[in-house]
Amino acid sequence: MGDYRLMVSLVIITQIEQQYVEKGCQTLGSAFTMLQHRWKDGARDKETALRLLFLAWYSCSEPDFLTGLDEDLGNKAIFINVFTELGGMDCQDPEVCFTVGFMAETFPWCIGDEKSWEQKGLALRTRGRELKPNGYPPAHFEGRGAYGNYFSHMARIGAL
Repeated sequence: MGDYRLMVSLVIITQIEQQYVEKGCQTLGSAFTMLQHRWKDGARDKETALRLLFLAWYSCSEPDFLTGLDEDLGNKAIFINVFTELGGMDCQDPEVCFTVGFMAETFPWCIGDEKSWEQKGLALRTRGRELKPNGYPPAHFEGRGAYGNYFSHMARIGAL
């Protein structure tokens, strides 16, 4: 008999991530695994990609005892592969540019070579501002799991 794993919906993954967001439960590791399965099983939508990028990066930028994410060097490869699929440095999607740029500027070593990713982050954020000069309001990110919670906060404090 083959592998009959069902693809978990983003709604269910959001519910799992909300346990971390609302109660501080260590549920992001489970959500990250489910997002990886979605990606491997062909769910190449932007939402899956953004949330996968975020959790790959967050696994390095936040301690695992809080998040339930393992800091794994393989997470950098996941980040690079998903970012490449979104267009990499040629990406023209403003949300991707803003959020990946922010991640790359704040914790570039969580993606790869620190100096290189810091420069890439600056270039991406600059492109994001060119594509969408007014950026995104916090509401744009709300209801989108840990990714949404994090970036709605960043938008609220003017960091995006």
